[in-house]
Amino acid sequence: MQLSKHFGLEELTRSETARREGIPNAPEEAQVANLRTLCEQVLDPLRDAVGMAIKVNSGYRSVKLNQRIGGAANSQHVQGMAADIQAPGMRVLDLFKRVIELRLPFDQIIYEAQNARTKWVHVSHSGAGNRSEIRIAKFGANGKPIGYPIVAAAQALAMDEPLERGIAVLEYDYVEMDDAPAAKPRAPVKKRAVKAKTKVKAKAGAKAEAGARVNVQAKARKAKSGRKAAVRTKATAKKTAKAPANKLANLTARKAPTKATKGRKGAPRAHTTKETSVKGAARTTGRARARRR
Repeated sequence: MQLSKHFGLEELTRSETARREGIPNAPEEAQVANLRTLCEQVLDPLRDAVGMAIKVNSGYRSVKLNQRIGGAANSQHVQGMAADIQAPGMRVLDLFKRVIELRLPFDQIIYEAQNARTKWVHVSHSGAGNRSEIRIAKFGANGKPIGYPIVAAAQALAMDEPLERGIAVLEYDYVEMDDAPAAKPRAPVKKRAVKAKTKVKAKAGAKAEAGARVNVQAKARKAKSGRKAAVRTKATAKKTAKAPANKLANLTARKAPTKATKGRKGAPRAHTTKETSVKGAARTTGRARARRR
């Protein structure tokens, strides 16, 4: 299967350890997609730039193969995102520098020189975002890596080493090993903090809503109380207005004198019955007769 312009799946899955020990090393669809992206974004542009073949010593590594060589569980080789490369006829240090000079979209690039004859470049690409880390591998006396310090691009480009002598056509050896630092997991989104903030906001919102309801209820009670007070005040005003008029009418009715008692203070009220009128007429007639005699 051809992955890109210059690279096929066979060379990106080749492993001397897997071949020698019969370890399956077939990638799944997701790893194949990552290998294709690595080739298209990094290896193809590099091959075109240097004008010579790029040899992939180790690309994809199955979980079992990775365990066999002592690789990290989260190695980018297992994900199909990394490759260890050389360019026959070109110094490995120059190949390392060329990747940096071209500003290719790498996640990590590591210059690994176990000794004068055993050297390679580890390069990776991540579709989730590249860190552009430049590292230099440090090896112990036993040939095992002991550190991968990060260096700046300027520092890496200023590196130099004595010209190799006696290496036929600059053909370097390679050792398939755990040749990269364990990939640090990307900083996870602080879900707890987000959840806590969400809870705080929810509580604040609930409190605000409850407060708003209380305010509305209080205003409603106040308005209702005001209306009742206004009704009571209006009723009281009506009663107050009627009271003086009623009192005045009662007083007038009690004090108003009749024609018979008008002019005599404390005089008894005159009787106007028919019997009284006859008696008065008889007395008047008697007085008149007495005068004529």
